[in-house]
Amino acid sequence: MLWAVKNKNWLYKLVRSNGRWVPDSSWSASGKQIRFAGGTGQPDSEGLTVGGDGHLYVTSERDNTSNTAPKDTIMEFDPSATGATLTPLRQWDMTAQFPQLDTGSKDDANLGFEGVAYVPDSWLTANGWVDPRTGSAYAPARYPLHGSGLFFAGLEWDGTLHVYGLNSDGTYTTFGTVSTGKASVMDVLFDAGTQRIVATCDNTCGETHTLLKVGAGGAIVPDATYTNPAVMPTDNLEGFALAPVSTCVNGGREAVWSDDGSYGFGSGTTSFGHALYSGTFPC
Repeated sequence: MLWAVKNKNWLYKLVRSNGRWVPDSSWSASGKQIRFAGGTGQPDSEGLTVGGDGHLYVTSERDNTSNTAPKDTIMEFDPSATGATLTPLRQWDMTAQFPQLDTGSKDDANLGFEGVAYVPDSWLTANGWVDPRTGSAYAPARYPLHGSGLFFAGLEWDGTLHVYGLNSDGTYTTFGTVSTGKASVMDVLFDAGTQRIVATCDNTCGETHTLLKVGAGGAIVPDATYTNPAVMPTDNLEGFALAPVSTCVNGGREAVWSDDGSYGFGSGTTSFGHALYSGTFPC
């Protein structure tokens, strides 16, 4: 099963059928629309992660009904909720942290939160992450409302990851930024198999994936960078997912890329829509 988000406020639950990823008709055959809190607006939904509670956390960089203004938010959705339209259980708005995006230009407003990853506290503590708020070892108990992990939101503007504790009372705690070493970031994930955070950049950076670890000094730093397979199109591949190690077969597990423009393999022409590409990643 694979969760996917489309950047005009749609969520999909996908399942395998005849070798392809297709919408799960038992959830919704055509996806579900999402709204901001209160049932308003059209989130420019770009990133998605599954939290430790099983809920879906989706980033939005704008409200498409007013696309010249940034609206950098993280929204929490319950995937078991019924109905064709979902509204957030909670919503955290970080827009005020990014005045550089609020220029009245739709292009600048479109350079906000592009991806998000839930990173478990257990990984942060086991690897000796130093809490930038205190300068000492991260102690999750200091933040009793944040749940069981932190959220790393990727900012397309400059390729940084912004780290947050999302509190159950609707507030958030800021834990500073992480440099990916890339000019932009289009997706972020935490991979338990490699024990790394993975920051993805599309053709802006030559189709690369930077793996990050906790370094010897307790900061999260780039560890290694990989490029896409040579057969992949060099286009707006803005989403990336890795299957869990438990799915490994013959030393490989599935990797999935999402294409923001359905350019296709070697087509050389521009079209519009969306597509998923599937490959393998070593176990």
